[in-house]
Amino acid sequence: MWLRALRLESFRNFPSLALELEAGLNFFFGPNGSGKTSILEAVSCLAVTRSLRGSSDLEVVKWGEGGFGVGGELRDDVASRSIALRFSRGGAKEVTVDGERLAKLSDLLGIFRVAWFSPEDTWLTKGGPEERRRLIDMTLCQIDPAYLAALASYRRALRQRNEALLAWTPDEEADRLVEVWTDRLVEYGSRVVASRLALLPRLARSVADFHSAIADGDSIELRYRSSIGLGAESSPPDEEFVRRRFLESIGRREADERRRGCTLVGPHRDDLDVRLDGRPLRSFGSQGQHRTAAIALKLGEAAVLAADGRGAVVLLDDILSELDERRAAKLVLLVRSLGQALVTSTRPAPSGILDSGGSASFRVEAGEVVRQ
Repeated sequence: MWLRALRLESFRNFPSLALELEAGLNFFFGPNGSGKTSILEAVSCLAVTRSLRGSSDLEVVKWGEGGFGVGGELRDDVASRSIALRFSRGGAKEVTVDGERLAKLSDLLGIFRVAWFSPEDTWLTKGGPEERRRLIDMTLCQIDPAYLAALASYRRALRQRNEALLAWTPDEEADRLVEVWTDRLVEYGSRVVASRLALLPRLARSVADFHSAIADGDSIELRYRSSIGLGAESSPPDEEFVRRRFLESIGRREADERRRGCTLVGPHRDDLDVRLDGRPLRSFGSQGQHRTAAIALKLGEAAVLAADGRGAVVLLDDILSELDERRAAKLVLLVRSLGQALVTSTRPAPSGILDSGGSASFRVEAGEVVRQ
């Protein structure tokens, strides 16, 4: 599905906004602070109920207003759907799809899929493991509702098990409590790890293809670094195999965990190792190599999201300013090959990229959006 129309109320610096979008490239340009990123941020709210920019709901409410609203019309080859999200400063948030209120906000995930990239996303390769785990988790949550449920259950079990370990004393009741939460941790954690390992070959292929198209000869490789000793198998292991390995790993670390009062193995400790020509990118990569790899990771994410035919929207926020016009045009063409894209820049679109049908250019300035 792609986003045909977008409506905003009291969102950032927009008192109200109504946009008609195209199925291909939608290019937003204007000075910094004009509201370009806010448009992408609102689109991400329609997909995952929150800002992928990392802002809280209160931060996106226009100053002096009691809440915000975001609405959108989705299209595919045969039908259209509507999504509306509303938030009030009192803390209430609700989502309706085709006029029906969703019982849970998480029920929205997967209806409309997005992949977001901004200059700050070089931390995807420079930063700690949580950045890369978030990439895998967000991809899986948008294509598999069962993964979202398993991940949420794992996090609850992890929190409870850590509390039990922290309060542990050498007695039967304390041992029993740790054992109860260990069982649940392993049950849900095995589903999480098995799903991540099943995703990795598809993601790695897509990332390698895009990296080859935009890099100057370097080859990129993704490896899953598991705290329970998985990731090097020739084919992804099934959930039962992961469960057995998980239990073995916990057994080896049991005494250490009780001494330190926390869980030392599981998907919350895993990482995605990104290598360039066989060397760890995080340790040896230049700024340009980090940027190129991060872009390839995000484009690979978008390709995986769109692979089942339901489509995905790519949101690229102000990354063209660091590229010359030839590279910028090349990147935009790659993004267009994935389907609908919303791209922001401080300068107008590179020559020629808006010539084909299904594209539009918008000038954004001081909260006003004008189609060119």
